[in-house]
Amino acid sequence: MKKFSHARSSWIDKPQVTPPAELVPILDDDRGPATFFHGRERELHAFRERRKKAHLTNGGTIFLVQGAPGVGKTALLHECAQRAEMDGWRVADIDYNALYDPGTLTDQLDELYAEREIINRKRTVEGDVGITIAKGRFGKTEGQSSEYRGASVLKTLKSAAQSSGLVLVFDEAQTLHKDIGGPHDSELTRQLKLIHNGKVGAPVILLAGGLGISKSVFGTFGISRFVTGCVVNLGRLSPEAEREVIRDWLVKAGGAHGALKDLTHWIDTIAAETYGWPQHIQTYAPPAARWLRETGGTLTEQVPAEVLAKGHESKIECYESRVEGTKLIYRETLANLLLQKGPNASFREEELITAFHRVGGPGDAAAVFQHALYKGVVVERGDGRFAIPIPSMHTWMVQEYANPARDLPPMSPSNETPAAR
Repeated sequence: MKKFSHARSSWIDKPQVTPPAELVPILDDDRGPATFFHGRERELHAFRERRKKAHLTNGGTIFLVQGAPGVGKTALLHECAQRAEMDGWRVADIDYNALYDPGTLTDQLDELYAEREIINRKRTVEGDVGITIAKGRFGKTEGQSSEYRGASVLKTLKSAAQSSGLVLVFDEAQTLHKDIGGPHDSELTRQLKLIHNGKVGAPVILLAGGLGISKSVFGTFGISRFVTGCVVNLGRLSPEAEREVIRDWLVKAGGAHGALKDLTHWIDTIAAETYGWPQHIQTYAPPAARWLRETGGTLTEQVPAEVLAKGHESKIECYESRVEGTKLIYRETLANLLLQKGPNASFREEELITAFHRVGGPGDAAAVFQHALYKGVVVERGDGRFAIPIPSMHTWMVQEYANPARDLPPMSPSNETPAAR
C-alpha cells in the first residue's frame, strides 16, 4: 500500500502543461508582425534610447535594421513601432516615394491632404490685363495651369511630428536603389539627409529595414556615416528567445498539454532544426501547433515524423530560393570554398570575388557577389567578413553543390578563418 501511495504521489507531482482557455490563430504567413515575439532586447533598447535623444534634441535620425531574408527584420520593425506608439509617438508606414511626394506622404500619414488648387491664368501677349481688358488693347492669349499641392514634404513631416514625435517605418529599404540617378534622386537625397541629420525641426526618426546591402544603398544618397548604434546587423535569435517562441506556438496556438518533459523534448527537437532563425521557426512550429490542435493537444513522447518532414521540406525550399538566379558554376565555387574551410567558414569580400572571377566571365564576379549578398546567401558579419548565415544552409550547400574536382585558388594564411588561426 505504501509503495502504491508513493507511485501515485510521484505521478501527481509531475509538472504538467496546461493550455490557455483561448488559442491563438495559426496563420501560414512568414512575413509581417511575429505571432509570438521574444528577444531582441539589445536592439529594442538601442531604438528606445534613440527616441529619447530625438525628443531631447528636437532632432532625429535614420535607424536601420538590415540582414538576410527570413532573419526577422519586419517583425522587429513592427515591435519597435509598437513600443514607440505606446510611448506616445506617432507611427506611420511609408513607401520611399513618400519622401519626395507630399501627396503620398500625407496619404500614408492618414492626413487630410491639402486641397489642390488649380489656377488658370490667362495672359495677353500685348495689351492691358485684368478687369479693364475690355477697354484696352487685346492680343493673343495663352492658357497656363499651375497646381498648388499643399505643404512640402519637410513641412508635412514637421507638422505631423509636432511635440509627440514621428516614426516613419520604411521596410524593404534596399528598394531605394531603383531611384538612383532617377528624376527624384536629388529630392530623396535632400529629405534623407534632413532626417538623418535631425534637421526637420521636430523629432522624426526613419525606422528602416532591408537586406544586407541597405546601408550601402543609403550611401548612394549621401548617408555615408550612421550614428553609433543606429545600424543593426540582425542575426539569429538567442537560444532562450528561440525556445520561448517555440513554446508559445505549441502551447498558446497548439493547445499542448501533458507532461512538461514531453513539451521540453518537442522544443529541443524543433530548436535543433531551426538554429534560432525566425523563418525556420515559422516552417516548423506552426505545423507542429496545427498537428497538436487537430489531435486534441496531447503531447506525445516524440515529435511526429510528418511534422519534421514538412518543416524540412520548407527549409530546403527556402535555401533553393536563395541560390536561384545564380549560375551553377558559382554555386559550386562557393560550396567548394565552404568545404575547404569547414564549419564556421568566413570570407573577405575580395576572396569571394577573386574565386568567382576565376571561374566566370570578366566583369561578372562583383555582380555575382552582390547578388549573393542581396539574396542572403552570404551576410556581412560585425567584423567585416562574410559568411553563410545558417549552419544548416552551409551543410546543404556543401552536400548539394560541392565539387572537389573543380580547381580552387590555393589557401593562404590571410584566407584562414579566425578559428583556424
